[in-house]
Amino acid sequence: MLASIEYQGKIAQALANFSWDNDLNIIFEILRNRFDSFNDNGFYPHPDEVALRQELKEVSTLRRLAEQIRALDANGVVLRNLGLAGLQEDRRNAVLYALTLMLGYPTSTDQRTGRVAWDVRARPQTGTDGRFVTFSERVGSADMHTDSSFYPMPEEQFMLYVVSAAQCDGGHSILIDADDIYHGLHRTPEGAAAFALLSSTPVPFRVPAVYAAGDDQLEIYEALVFGPPTRKDELFTMRWRYDSIKKGLAARPDMSSPELEEAVEIMHCVAEQEAVRFMEQLPTDTLMLADNHRMLHGRTTYSDERRHLVRIRMSDVPNAQRIGPSGVVRD
Repeated sequence: MLASIEYQGKIAQALANFSWDNDLNIIFEILRNRFDSFNDNGFYPHPDEVALRQELKEVSTLRRLAEQIRALDANGVVLRNLGLAGLQEDRRNAVLYALTLMLGYPTSTDQRTGRVAWDVRARPQTGTDGRFVTFSERVGSADMHTDSSFYPMPEEQFMLYVVSAAQCDGGHSILIDADDIYHGLHRTPEGAAAFALLSSTPVPFRVPAVYAAGDDQLEIYEALVFGPPTRKDELFTMRWRYDSIKKGLAARPDMSSPELEEAVEIMHCVAEQEAVRFMEQLPTDTLMLADNHRMLHGRTTYSDERRHLVRIRMSDVPNAQRIGPSGVVRD
């Protein structure tokens, strides 16, 4: 099913060489029977998602694709020619939801809509009222970050599917592995000190307005940038979003210090300029998957407002066991 597999560090690139045939229709029928509505084609975390996953495993193309993606043993996967180009939104998002449910448990992207599939594209007039705008709402670049850094339980995985690539020279997707961040910081004594401080001192993350419970609510979540490991083969987990931390420190000056401010700036410099990175302009019909605890991701600047990606985040545990705004159980 996957051909031309190549590795760049812990990132695997592959080409899909299969046909969905009638399995696209089967997937859509299964989901249409299971969902009361598709939530404006964004879906929602299904209350019976464990049973739904078992049902979807009977779709052979879907099951085999998920098995081969897992077998790549990579922190990031770039899969071209997925075979969904030109599909109507509801059918395309149905397949993306089904695939992510085979790899994890898709979570709702924010507290207001409950949508699982989030459109990453420019929204006209967004931010003119002074709101804290998130990367997925505007053109331009996106600093290196992890998703849901401002939530209690950042999802372990996320996927991005390219509906329409930018028709300009920008919009390159970027991935940086956690090990390369670690090595980049430890090239200097100041960087090593920054890593130690960000591993022991919580920082305040401000929640972007689109993800907050209300427009007028200032929400802050405190957490370590480098947290304890969750797997045997890793040194730490990572959550990072520079603009969220800077706005959090401005809102919570009691948590700030010259040493912490310097550590944040050193980490920002390593993430944006110094660490080894994967960087490519992904073509239409490409799927990118990444470990959200082990990879930073971002993009280069672009100007084409027609650029359109779909993002879905995935938890390793069912939504009913999650804490925080995403998932079925909400604080």
